[in-house]
Amino acid sequence: VTTAETLMVIVPEDDTLEVTALVQNKDIGFINVGQNAIIKVEAFPYTRYGYLVGKVKNINLDAIEDQKLGLVFNVIVSVEENDLSTGNKHIPLSSGMAVTAEIKTGMRSVISYLLSPLEESVTESLHER
Repeated sequence: VTTAETLMVIVPEDDTLEVTALVQNKDIGFINVGQNAIIKVEAFPYTRYGYLVGKVKNINLDAIEDQKLGLVFNVIVSVEENDLSTGNKHIPLSSGMAVTAEIKTGMRSVISYLLSPLEESVTESLHER
């Protein structure tokens, strides 16, 4: 055992699960406390086992450096359920499981989504130096 090495993490058994999500610097401006999130557990394919629902609880205001992603912000998402349910089967979740969190930042029409690259290129091409 070395100095400052974590030996164990103690988590209350019946406490609400929380997800720590890493949000990239380019996306953090669209995240607000209270926004809905969908949490997909990597160990269980969401197309078969479904997903969990949560809400953004806290946004860390200090960016941290991630080797792969660059500057990221920790965002805490509170999960409403502690297990995945498929039919009559309940799969308990535990601390440390890898997940993907999709935070709902807004809505727009399909046509708006499809035309946005075209709109961006037209806007950029009409500039003169």
